[in-house]
Amino acid sequence: MDTKHPRRILLSACLLFQASALSAAPASDSNTYVEFLWSRPSPDALARQETRGFLLGNSDHRVCVAAINPPPGGVASLRIDVVDAAGKLASRQDHDDFRGAKQCYPAELGTTGRPGEWTFNIYINQALAATKQIEVARSLETATFYAPSLTPYVLGRPNYDATLDPDKFVGRLVWIMSVDKRGTVTRVDIESTEGVGAVMRDRAIAAGYMSLFPPDPSRAEGATYRRELNFDRD
Repeated sequence: MDTKHPRRILLSACLLFQASALSAAPASDSNTYVEFLWSRPSPDALARQETRGFLLGNSDHRVCVAAINPPPGGVASLRIDVVDAAGKLASRQDHDDFRGAKQCYPAELGTTGRPGEWTFNIYINQALAATKQIEVARSLETATFYAPSLTPYVLGRPNYDATLDPDKFVGRLVWIMSVDKRGTVTRVDIESTEGVGAVMRDRAIAAGYMSLFPPDPSRAEGATYRRELNFDRD
């Protein structure tokens, strides 16, 4: 999501003909975008690693926030409260430099919170703007988001090119990832593109190789995972 392109984006994906719901629950306020990333993206990255879960003690996890429709008078501050599965405040962050454009910050999970469903409360100008949950586990082996071998726990997502004309940000992009027994994406093929999807072809390929699957010795040779993005104006 880019605040310059507040588009309706429809996603679908399947592995071996099985449909899967991949992303964490959406933020509770449609005026505020919240995204969880497995690792910190580089400024010039073509894609990023959207994740279904976090691990305690991992300092590279990120939470990204954007004010899609900033409040009257603009944005003066951002506060992120992280609450663990027991309802205890795990961390609080204040960011006075936040002005509404998408920015990513360390998730600041710590190591002592209770695993389970954690809540990120997003305050803009000291008012609660959004709430979003994500599973936090002590290890991959104990994480429910890691257990289904046919489902990626980290799914690459293309970054958007800010130079694209927002009025032309319409189209479709479909790519297929080949996954080996170790859970590594070994090949990414573009199945089809339409409109802006053709411009984002290289970003989809980069996103495919960023995806992470649990290892599975029983995974069939030639297993593939299909990913589709549809870009549509509201």
